[in-house]
Amino acid sequence: METPVRPDFGEDVKTSDYRIYRLEHNGKVREIAEPKPELKKKQKQILHWLCSRGIGASKYAHGFVRGKSTVTAAKLHAGKNVVVKMDIKDFFPSISKQRVLHTLMKEGVEKQIAKKIAETCTLNNYLPQGAPTSPFLANIVSKQLDYRLAGLCRSWAPTFKIHYTRYADDLIFSSNLRKLNHMIPAIMRIVEQEGFKVNHAKTRVLRNSNRQKILGLVVNDKVNVKRDYWRNLRAELHQLKLKAQRERRIPSDSLFTDRLAEVTGKAAYVFGVNRERGKQFMREVKEIKKLVIV
Repeated sequence: METPVRPDFGEDVKTSDYRIYRLEHNGKVREIAEPKPELKKKQKQILHWLCSRGIGASKYAHGFVRGKSTVTAAKLHAGKNVVVKMDIKDFFPSISKQRVLHTLMKEGVEKQIAKKIAETCTLNNYLPQGAPTSPFLANIVSKQLDYRLAGLCRSWAPTFKIHYTRYADDLIFSSNLRKLNHMIPAIMRIVEQEGFKVNHAKTRVLRNSNRQKILGLVVNDKVNVKRDYWRNLRAELHQLKLKAQRERRIPSDSLFTDRLAEVTGKAAYVFGVNRERGKQFMREVKEIKKLVIV
């Protein structure tokens, strides 16, 4: 396969090349910087070019990696005595233009090209949340962090296997070692040495005597969705079915079709986690679609 031509970087990036807005989730406000079409196109070309050179995340990264997901990460931690969850504070903003430059050079990118990529893909000296290149660049900047934490897991308790995964800023460790939480100070040291900070308020030690929930999934025995999730989905499907039975003919641009698309996605998500329960939900979606002429 032919390597894509090096992207045309154009002029220096300015704040005006982004649309800035704020999102609130669980009481926390995040600033999103979405590149405008011309810049987004350049960033996508850069992403394609970097991937074509074989540059990618470590095997411990499951976020923003093709073929991986919250489910692949959660499966590695299912059925363990202890799960430790830790969170990196201000993940994207803590990755500076200089760190991106140095990481790209370590990956074999020529200095002048690496410098242009760093300039094109950062805003106000850091990775912006909202740019298509930010998750990829964050993953390669975090490679050394991943390898060091995986090495710590191998050396900490040789007679017990300790699993480690990272999903963006979520660091997850699990083992049948009951004193796994004693490893937390060593984890924190490595995180800080690698230029990140731990969000202490989000550190959790989950034992199998209670519910172990990571990345929105329950992992006490096998990976499963939360009970509330599938109960709410079942209620949503029931409401849509009743509406479909009443109305039969529904415009394609209606709120109903939007909701149906949303619950179809949720049903597919459940199917990916729990095949038996997911089959039931997918059947119900199919029945609803048969009832209406869109």
